[in-house]
Amino acid sequence: MKRLVTFRTMVALPAVALILAGVTACSSTPGSPTPSTTTTTAAATTQIGGALTVYTPNEQNMLDALIPVFEADTGISVSLVTAGTGELYTRIQNEAANPQGDVLFGGGVAQAMANSSLWEPYVGANNDGMTDLGKNVGGFSTPYQADGSNLLVNTQQIGSVTVTGYADLLNPALKGKIAYGDPTNSSSAFAQLTNMLAAMGGQATMDDNYTSDAAWTFVQQLLEQTGGKAIGSSSEVGQDLANGEYSVALTYEPLSRNLVVAGSPVQIVYPVEGAVFLPSGVEIIKGAKNMTQAQAFCDWIQSQEAQQLIADQTSGRPLRAGIVKEGVPMLSEITTLTEDSTYVSAHRDDILAHYQQILASIS
Repeated sequence: MKRLVTFRTMVALPAVALILAGVTACSSTPGSPTPSTTTTTAAATTQIGGALTVYTPNEQNMLDALIPVFEADTGISVSLVTAGTGELYTRIQNEAANPQGDVLFGGGVAQAMANSSLWEPYVGANNDGMTDLGKNVGGFSTPYQADGSNLLVNTQQIGSVTVTGYADLLNPALKGKIAYGDPTNSSSAFAQLTNMLAAMGGQATMDDNYTSDAAWTFVQQLLEQTGGKAIGSSSEVGQDLANGEYSVALTYEPLSRNLVVAGSPVQIVYPVEGAVFLPSGVEIIKGAKNMTQAQAFCDWIQSQEAQQLIADQTSGRPLRAGIVKEGVPMLSEITTLTEDSTYVSAHRDDILAHYQQILASIS
């Protein structure tokens, strides 16, 4: 079926930008919502038909790998509206009285939790087949992949500087050479902020790291290294690094892997202090006009077929039990941290306010 792809801004971009997009995310302790009565299992086999409008910050290669198969499986015609996560949230909020979109596909679960009034309750039919990180959150968010925060080094620009983790970013040789996004608008940049707080706080209890003097001192020192510059979107962070404008970037795994696959001179570094891996989700927009189709999408994205496609044809980490992604290190091979997503969701505004206060003092 013909797909209409709608972009907010039509501009000419370098080829590498076509594989980049804004996104990432935040985990949550799964709740215990009432299971859906939908009977979809491994993949949708019933031709449902109709239309579905999908708002998404996801990278183009993921959309190309998944959307045509979903359309073929269900007979549903999909229209895509692509933009950054923050921009899409603003759009959904502005359209609340007359929703124009049906689902948000991508972005962090923590951000979705902090905006729970925007979503319809729904638990997908394949929820029981997911790992713990992939189970429904809050009764409305359907996780489909895990995004990890990582550092990305431009191997042609880094020179003799060694980068193994966050602490190395304070090397004076990297001043003005670090790319970082805007956590007020980018979910992946916000995930990096909370990852840094979790990793650099030095506290025995995770919650205490988010208010730790040591953690926020590190954030201030990092922002001093960047000159207080916040790059507008995660895709721009990756593109600027790949183009050689910076030596190292704070970004996330799918975007980083896209650049590696594209042949850019970059190397992924998982911070030795610990990386946080968080689920990205699908949420049905409150008052969606195509509710049956929206529910079908939530069911399908967690199906065996869709999750295998994510493993084989995209840079994402699938969350369905039993599916292994080749070519990426297992989480057991990486130093990881478990974010307290309940705390982060409840204190998101406080964390951003503290960040903005520091940024203002530097800028």
